Amino acid sequence: MTNFDPFAPGAIPSIRHLGDNELVDAARTIEKEYGRQLDAARLAIAAEVEHRSWRMLGSDSLAAKRGCRSGTELLERTTGAAVNTIRKRIRLGEKLRDRSNLVGEAWPAEFSVVATAMAEGKLSQDFAAAIVDELAPAAHRANPDHLRAAETALVESAATPTMTAGELRIQAVVWRAYIDPDGVAPDEEEALAKRGIRLGRVNGGLVPISGNLTPLVAGQLERLFNAYLTPRREPAFRPDGDAPAEAEPDELVIRDDRTPDQKRHDALGGILSAAARDPETPKLNGAAPTVLVTVSAEDLQNGTGAGWIDGIDAPLSIKTVRQLACTGDTQTVILDQNGAVIALGSPRRGFTPQQRKAIGARDGYYCAAPGCGTPGDWCEVHHVKPDAEGGPTEVDNGVLLCWHHHRTLGRSGWEIRINDGVPEFRPPSWMDPRREWIRVSRSKPRILPQLKRALKDTG
Repeated sequence: MTNFDPFAPGAIPSIRHLGDNELVDAARTIEKEYGRQLDAARLAIAAEVEHRSWRMLGSDSLAAKRGCRSGTELLERTTGAAVNTIRKRIRLGEKLRDRSNLVGEAWPAEFSVVATAMAEGKLSQDFAAAIVDELAPAAHRANPDHLRAAETALVESAATPTMTAGELRIQAVVWRAYIDPDGVAPDEEEALAKRGIRLGRVNGGLVPISGNLTPLVAGQLERLFNAYLTPRREPAFRPDGDAPAEAEPDELVIRDDRTPDQKRHDALGGILSAAARDPETPKLNGAAPTVLVTVSAEDLQNGTGAGWIDGIDAPLSIKTVRQLACTGDTQTVILDQNGAVIALGSPRRGFTPQQRKAIGARDGYYCAAPGCGTPGDWCEVHHVKPDAEGGPTEVDNGVLLCWHHHRTLGRSGWEIRINDGVPEFRPPSWMDPRREWIRVSRSKPRILPQLKRALKDTG
């Protein structure tokens, strides 16, 4: 155990000089020996200040005496803690505070087992919140003995050395469903009324999204994300029944520097693109949901300026406009200098379902980019030779690319060509100074030995 004392003079600067074991022991000691006692004191003080600041006391309330509107404001000004932090402390502290009835008789706290454990330094605020927040909705419906049994069992679980607040909350959810099965349906109905998704206003080139998903929709989305983002090697079986070749032990996989959040965003982009192409998707104005992109003819010709997506107040670069036109999932509206429409791209310019099937069979039913395993049904078909440059919408000019690789193709340094009917990729110079073309196999994109050697040569 460490002898680290956080209250000793110069203690904080000395942390950098602790050994590895001492550092971990210090983290454990500070949290369990100091932090938990502080948590208990904070909750008790917050609940007591709120109790003495009850509005019904009028000018005799503690907050009013200090010139504040509420106990929350008094604590905010006194401690400097954020309002949300104070409200959490008050809400939890009130559940752990001893009570009294109208005639002054003392009653134990609503969650007395948790209150005792906190006073003894056995629980942190996060542990206490995990138990109370989940069991409180069942407190007035469940059998009191069952509720106390659940509370006791969860406090005992919290004593497990490796237990985390997140794991304890999961246990509390299970306990709640067990002791209050009749509460699941009402809670579900209440949650259903709060479901929704909101798109905010454009900020810094991004549109914020917020809202609440039902567990079913969240589970479906999570499964889709998992299917999309799970690293893939060779598919176990191919549609034609041929067994795939065994991957080499040292087979190189192109590094993906996207964050998990970025990957989920790009996965959602692929899911939405696939949904828009689905013939079962409801029509909009008699046609499949198609994004309208407006751009001036002069900007499109000169490669300057910006384009605009209908309904979204954020500009798009001309490069992005051209990439969107490539997918076939958008219509490009071209305006003259006076704002009159002079051209309207056809949404049917994109590859047909039959062409997509042929391209998918050739590309192995996955994104053709080396190292990517995004399912082909969620990919877009890229015009290798752009449509704007006369590239035909034919199988020999199309290649499956996921949302991410399609959007980053122009700036990533990768190049694509069709050679003898098969896609070939050329990596950027920082990856392969010789920039040799990589042929994509029919079953799965594979990095050729030349690229492996080139990467080893560059370290």
